[in-house]
Order: sequence, then C-alpha cells, then structure tokens
Amino acid sequence: LRLGVGGIGISDDNVRGEKDLLSELLGLGQDLLGSVNEVILDEGGAHVKTQVVKADAIPDGWMGLDNGPDTTAEQKEFLSDCKTI
Repeated sequence: LRLGVGGIGISDDNVRGEKDLLSELLGLGQDLLGSVNEVILDEGGAHVKTQVVKADAIPDGWMGLDNGPDTTAEQKEFLSDCKTI
C-alpha cells in the first residue's frame, strides 16, 4: 500500500514504529483521530502555490503544510466536550 505523501521519504523503520504505536494505543482503548484533508505546498519554484487535498493524496513535489478545513472541523467536534483542568 502506498499513499500519496508527496516527496517525503518514509522508511520501513518509520512504518514499523507507527504500527507498533497504533497497536499499543488501540490496545489501551484510545480513540485515534486522523487527518481527512491537508493544506499542501508546492515545493518548486519562486511562486508558492497551495491547495487542499485528501490526506492520502499528496502529489509528488508537494508537501503537507497544515490541517485542511475538514480535518480542523473534525478535531473541533472531537474535542468539543473537553474541559480545562
């Protein structure tokens, strides 16, 4: 499985580490919230271009810059019942 992650190199060690972390969190009954979409940045040229794409569809030559609007909305909803301690 290869997801579009732009020009970022992902090593097998990174993938193994992430799988281990996910397994541990799921084993503890923790909720996981992923990214739905992202604002991406064109890495080439003097004129910076940005766009919003699905989180698993970052084209080569672009890099993830920040949460997209759908991701931010989902995070706000997920955290809406949190209280300050």
